[in-house]
Amino acid sequence: RIDIVHIHGSDIMSSSRKYLFYKLCRCFRCKIIYHFHGASFEEQYQAASTATQKRLKVLFEGVDHVLCLSESWKQTLHGIAPSARITVVPNGIEIPEQEDQTLSKSGVVNILFLGLIGERKGVFDLLKAFKRLLEEGLEVKLYIGGNGEISRLEEMINTYDISQHVDFLGWVGEEQKKRLFSKSDIYALPSYGEGMPMSILEAMSYGVPVVSTFVGGIPRLIKNHENGILIEPGDTDALYEALRMLLLKPELRKKIGKESVKTIKNDYMIDDTIRKIETVYHSLN
Repeated sequence: RIDIVHIHGSDIMSSSRKYLFYKLCRCFRCKIIYHFHGASFEEQYQAASTATQKRLKVLFEGVDHVLCLSESWKQTLHGIAPSARITVVPNGIEIPEQEDQTLSKSGVVNILFLGLIGERKGVFDLLKAFKRLLEEGLEVKLYIGGNGEISRLEEMINTYDISQHVDFLGWVGEEQKKRLFSKSDIYALPSYGEGMPMSILEAMSYGVPVVSTFVGGIPRLIKNHENGILIEPGDTDALYEALRMLLLKPELRKKIGKESVKTIKNDYMIDDTIRKIETVYHSLN
């Protein structure tokens, strides 16, 4: 006897597949929560067929409750499914033991990127901005972790002749990720579409200043030039300027890092996330 089915879904293909789970659960009269983690969902929805759009409306309005990561995503989903019951539950995280990010002692500033290697995460924009930093003679190292379009990434690194300054790590496990955050000075995720990235929350919990974009739930998490720096997606000039500013101003990195940890402690602790989800569970009894 299953009382509640908690379904996770993201963009169009994922949500379309989960429609089948929704129909199956309805046959067994289960209560259903749909936990939405979309990133590029809105653009994909506009391009989808009428039949797909109708199925998604049925899904969002048919489940007992929808959880999403930010107010902006709540508004988007209500535009698709006006009668859907939606609650905003931001991602949460724990504060690691090392709260204060130390400044680089070697003189080399470490920039970290973690995520799917492809256009959406903005990693190729990051390489363009990084090349300009090197051309200026700045001492900087870029660490990239993830999978995806690896051949394209390696080709771009070789074309720019920056391989000695870029360390591509492939898929990064949990322990390695902790070590990377511990030694990083800047975290860069210049995405074109996001929900609320866990990697940004993780970077902030380590006191690593974040450079990211005005997409998805990120502007709710990061107040520009207070606890991070935000740019428009695709603006490689602004990305270069943001990274350059943080490179040249170690005290600014430290100040933003401290504000980042404070933000996590105040609003994004995992215990708060759990309590919000439990409240939704109890409301279905």
